Amino acid sequence: MLTSSHFSPNIAKAAATWFTLSMDSAFSPQDAERLQQWRLANPEHERAWQHINQMRTSLHHLNGHAAYQTLSTLHSPARRSTLKTLAWLGMATGSGLLASESETWQRQVADYSTGTGELKTVALADGTQIVLNTNSAIDVNLTDMARSVTLRYGEIMVTTGHLPGERRRFQLATDHGYIEPIGTQFNVRKLENTTEVAVLQGAVKIIPHHSPAVTLQAGMHTTFSRHHTDPAMPTSANTGAWRKGLLFANNMRLSDLAQELARYRPGLIRCDSTVADYRISGVFPLSNTTQALDAIPNSLPVNIVYRTRYWVTMTAAQSSNMP
Repeated sequence: MLTSSHFSPNIAKAAATWFTLSMDSAFSPQDAERLQQWRLANPEHERAWQHINQMRTSLHHLNGHAAYQTLSTLHSPARRSTLKTLAWLGMATGSGLLASESETWQRQVADYSTGTGELKTVALADGTQIVLNTNSAIDVNLTDMARSVTLRYGEIMVTTGHLPGERRRFQLATDHGYIEPIGTQFNVRKLENTTEVAVLQGAVKIIPHHSPAVTLQAGMHTTFSRHHTDPAMPTSANTGAWRKGLLFANNMRLSDLAQELARYRPGLIRCDSTVADYRISGVFPLSNTTQALDAIPNSLPVNIVYRTRYWVTMTAAQSSNMP
């Protein structure tokens, strides 16, 4: 089994994205040239790329595209079972970049998941409703004693069920701890080192792995890690707006807007450092990121450059006089 390697989150995500795009039949010679440019731009890029390809060849010499195609022909339960078996064998997960950083493989294992730009509503047997945002995955475990959901990655909105006679405790888990609702509706987003929680109705108890539990009331949000919970703050108008396909920007940095829109668009959206600190306000459609991107030059002196449909860059307009 390959030893674990560590890369920065941005490099790991970029390598995983390039890996996924390279398996697409639409991957053109121009795309291959840009991949080569990315690999040459930084030694860590090349190291991450070599590592992810090592993981691909380690699947008993079955190339990544063939492995993906083979597993994709299975029905969802069989596919998840096969991948979980591979995980136990150390061939698909737990040993490198492809497992720890690529959402492509994790999506195959999860009970419920969404792709880029996709929303999905899941109704559980206990009456709980969970809406998955773009690129999200959860596992569900309903037993006679408890109801548990694990957020693997991404963002969800949970409205807990209240069937007559229900006595089982509901618990949502992330890498950083647990969330126990008290008759509520709440939004959870899992980041690399923290989990964000916003309560719309009721209240939740947040139980980090290594710090005291706190209670979060309706209209408040916070961020917690394994060792710390930030002070609670009022929720913003943007909380849960993704369920309606909208993004509310209120004096948002342009680089932050690019990062948010990138969650809903295949490929990469990059923001040049010369325009990264520009501020913008507005309402942007998440279901049509091209429309959202094309609206930005109406408010700021920037150009939106489409190298391919998978590679978009925000650059300064030549006539820009902004600092």
